[in-house]
Amino acid sequence: MRVTVQAKFTLFGVLKREGDWYIAHCPPLDISTQGRTLAEAKKNLVEASELFIISCLERGTLEQAMRELGFVPFKAKPRNIPNAFPIAIPVPFGLEKSLPCHA
Repeated sequence: MRVTVQAKFTLFGVLKREGDWYIAHCPPLDISTQGRTLAEAKKNLVEASELFIISCLERGTLEQAMRELGFVPFKAKPRNIPNAFPIAIPVPFGLEKSLPCHA
């Protein structure tokens, strides 16, 4: 039987325009990406952040990575950071569990 658990990390990202590109950055994870539109840059940032967290979970290094990043969870929009916006990062992970067979 496979059990799937869904966790959601709510962080924040910031956007800036450089020429024809939008640069999206997630300061808590120190991850940056880009897109040709605002929506694409935001989508790419969520995807990059999700892959980072999944990779850390798979390797068992999420706690260490968060500690090294100086991670502090935010309950609301961070103050004094221009153009900050919330990003929700869905992180699916599963557990394989064998059920006993009854004859």
